[in-house]
Amino acid sequence: MTMAPNATTFAPTTPTPSCTLIPQTPFIPFLSDNVLAIILPTVVYAVAGGFFHLLDSCSLFSYWRIHPSKEDIKRNHVTRWQCLQTVIRYHLMQISIGLLMNHLAGNKPTMTGDETCRIHRAAETISYTRKLVPMALNIVGIDAKRVGIAMEGTNAGLAQVLAGDYLSSGPIQGFTAFELSLAKVVVSVGVPMLQFFVALAVVDTWIYFTHRLCHINKTLYRIVHAQHHRLYVSYAYGAVYGHWLETLFLDILSFVLAGEIAQLSARQSMLFSSFATIKTISDHCGYVFPWDPFRLVNNNGAVFHDLHHQSWGLKYNFSTYTVFWDNLLGTTWADKEGADKRYQRVWELTAKRSQSSDKDLAITADRSTERIVAEGMKLYEHESSKE
Repeated sequence: MTMAPNATTFAPTTPTPSCTLIPQTPFIPFLSDNVLAIILPTVVYAVAGGFFHLLDSCSLFSYWRIHPSKEDIKRNHVTRWQCLQTVIRYHLMQISIGLLMNHLAGNKPTMTGDETCRIHRAAETISYTRKLVPMALNIVGIDAKRVGIAMEGTNAGLAQVLAGDYLSSGPIQGFTAFELSLAKVVVSVGVPMLQFFVALAVVDTWIYFTHRLCHINKTLYRIVHAQHHRLYVSYAYGAVYGHWLETLFLDILSFVLAGEIAQLSARQSMLFSSFATIKTISDHCGYVFPWDPFRLVNNNGAVFHDLHHQSWGLKYNFSTYTVFWDNLLGTTWADKEGADKRYQRVWELTAKRSQSSDKDLAITADRSTERIVAEGMKLYEHESSKE
């Protein structure tokens, strides 16, 4: 088999351009992107939580509520005011830790000006890879030059990928238009998307296993995670209601790890944290809208998480963003008909209690309340058995 003498030449095709890094202009004047990335999740949380609270207060879209209106004050073991206080503490912790970490890191601004260099490096990698394609084809007995010539008239770009230098009289000088175009797409779209999915995978994995551990380990559940499960009927602004240790190790640490591993910039962190905040709000909002994008993507939406908040669903649906780990490890609740029957029974018993007593079940958290929640007692089923 004869190969062109230039087929194994891997010297850089063009000199690397000179790129000078400069600080990126802040998205909002007089406020660094680093600080904005820290406080933006709180702003998004307040807006999204306030929106759903408005729907609750005005009894709007009641048709799409998971639970009957006002059931939360009949079943929950914490008042809305107590919940709001804890949520405020959560965001104060998040902002304080973020600002401290930013200060310790020197409040370094995001640098820009190297896009041309990054495109060049990507094009260089693509060019090297392209030169391997015809060599690989020749090794397996496919005449790359013949295939390239046959396709050149119909698809010149693909012909260039398959045959490369075989279609020219000598080595190609500089990058081809295809290589440059692909490099620009990789740098502007491909790499950011990869970073986003890496960050998502880190957070989703971390939260699934730590969340599940908090349910498996009775001590962790009783002392830490049971506080979040005082909300049998969740609502939007109670999404991050929980113990301060859960705030620190389950939520904040997961996003710190995701940002470091995926190497997110300040503006990428803004987008990712805003997405995560809206997803968390959506999971706890108590509404199932037919246009919910999260539920349509992978069925991990408000119903998926609300089931986990019921006493009979505590051992299922641990995931927050995807259903990957739940499906893989068999912790997804699959009995839809059974869930519907349980929900209906709970609503009937709640309505019966409301008729017999004007007192709400929401009480100030104490040790007895913690035991009830921690043991996952089926309060309403227990009452039903006594009738």
